[in-house]
This record gives sequence, C-alpha cells and structure tokens, in this order.
Amino acid sequence: MKIGPIDIDKPICLAPMEDVSDLPFRILCKEQGADLVYTEFTNCEALIRNVKDAQRKLELSDLERPVAIQLYGSEESSMEEATRRATDAGADFIDINCGCWVKKVAMRGDGAGLLRDLCKFKSVVQSVQRGTHLPVTVKTRLGWDHESIVIEDVARMLCDIGISTLTVHCRTRKQGYTGNADWSWLSKIKEASDINLIANGDINSPEDAAQCFELGADGVMIGRGAIHSPWIFKHVRHYIETGEILPDLTLEERVTMCIRHLTDSAGYRGDRRGCMTFRKHYAGYLKGVHNIKQLRVELMQYEEVAPIIERLNNFVDQYQAEEETAECPAL
Repeated sequence: MKIGPIDIDKPICLAPMEDVSDLPFRILCKEQGADLVYTEFTNCEALIRNVKDAQRKLELSDLERPVAIQLYGSEESSMEEATRRATDAGADFIDINCGCWVKKVAMRGDGAGLLRDLCKFKSVVQSVQRGTHLPVTVKTRLGWDHESIVIEDVARMLCDIGISTLTVHCRTRKQGYTGNADWSWLSKIKEASDINLIANGDINSPEDAAQCFELGADGVMIGRGAIHSPWIFKHVRHYIETGEILPDLTLEERVTMCIRHLTDSAGYRGDRRGCMTFRKHYAGYLKGVHNIKQLRVELMQYEEVAPIIERLNNFVDQYQAEEETAECPAL
C-alpha cells in the first residue's frame, strides 16, 4: 500500500488517540512493530492561535517515522494554514480527522460532523491539499447514523480529488464506541472505489486484523487494543506472515515495558502530569494478573515515578515468589 513515497505491504497502524498517542507512546508502538503512527488529533484553530498544547502535538521524532500529523476543523482557511504548520513540523503525511464522534466536536461541524455535508467535507479536504506538498489521507466513519451511511460516496469523492488512502472506523457517529464495528462495509467500500482502505474499530487481536484483510482492507489501524497491549503490532505481523500466535508477554516483561513507558511519559510531560496521564495504561499492562485490583488502586495515588517503579518491582518479586511456592508446595 502506498501513501506518496511510503510503500508498506499490509501496514499495521497506531490510531490517533487524544491523550494517548503522544510522542513516547508512538515511539514505543513503533518499536513494537507499528508500521505507521499518527499524532493525537490537533485542533486547527488552536494551532494557528499558537496554543501551547496544540503546538506540543506537532513534536515529532525520527524514531517514529513514517508519522502523520492529524488535524481537525471545518474552516477551510484555518485548515489550510494549520496544514502549512504541520508540514513545516516535519510530518511524513497529513491526516484529516473526519470521524471524531464526541459532541463538542461533531455538533459544531468538525470531525464526524462533516459526514452530514459532503460538499463541506470535500472543501475541507481540498483546503488541506492546498496547504501542503505532502500526501493527504482521511479518517472517518460509516456515516452520521444508520439511516445516513455515506461511506461509499465518501470513498468515491476522495478518489476523484486525489486522496489515495482512507481509514474507516466501521461504526457510525451515533454509535460512538457502542455496539460492534461492522467490518462487512470493508468489501463494499473496496467495490465502490479504488482507494487504499485502512480498517479501524474493534481490532483487538491478530485474528481480528487477519479477518479485516480477508474482507478487503489494505491496512489495519489499532486504537484501544494498543492501549491495553502495545506489543499487539508485533503479534499481528507475526500472525499475518506465519499463521502462528505468539505467546503473551510474561508479567516481568509487561512490567519492564510499563516502567520504561512511564519513565518516558514523565520525561516528556513532567513527573506529575506524566504519572496522571499514564494511569489509563495500568489495566493493560497488568491484564490477567490475579488479585490486581488493590495494586491498581495504589498506583493511581502516586504522582511521582520513583515510588511507582519501586511498587511495581516489589509486586513482581512477590508474585514470582508466590508462584514458585505454589509450584513447589512443602511436603
């Protein structure tokens, strides 16, 4: 699959996720096998007003390439100017968020709000094309609701104006994250257009990814599944190439990765904010471990890295000792 000069067979991508896919997490996922990574979505209006948090989202590293900066908005002049800034920041390509379902975004016409006005949708995409020499891609949903699914029309429209790649979260805006993603639309989209298609939504295992490829996807994009298991990219690639399922990581391997991720997050955001934003990751790193609830409650209380590392290491030592005792009971 090609995005401009980028050419990757069956790419496995990290989804853009607000307060999740920051620089440390993108680098970690890249190391774990993600072929393409995307920044958190960036408000074009905040970016052109030089809002500090929006500017931070444009910070990139050569360790994560190829990387897309994702922008959202519905004012053409603002999107064009924001695209120029994203281009200057060193993105490999620009992605447009036309799928965010949250009320404060979609109800003002941004994100998935564009699905209610395809003329506006087209105009916004073209404004981004005017603002850059880089490849431009689009991420969206099936439609506003089940009575107004327009994804086939969107795919044809994007092909007509020179967009090569479309990522589709296979839910409607109304669904949010409820119900199940409907991957049956993948084959319909491919029949309707020649666009490169990246599947998104409920891809949480190697088998899920394989099924999306079988249904016609050219690539897959993993979001929430990567929060719980950053190593999922490596496992998906191995399964696609060999048909074999890799063994899950040991507790020690998970905690080692957790500590490294936490340390990088604190280094990037500062101790207190890094620790607080990291809390969403504990459930994934510790998934499946017996009697983990109390440990998670403890970890949520810390606002500095050092005591978290100490507590995690002590937990691993205790857990391993208990496992050894269970395996070798006293006679």
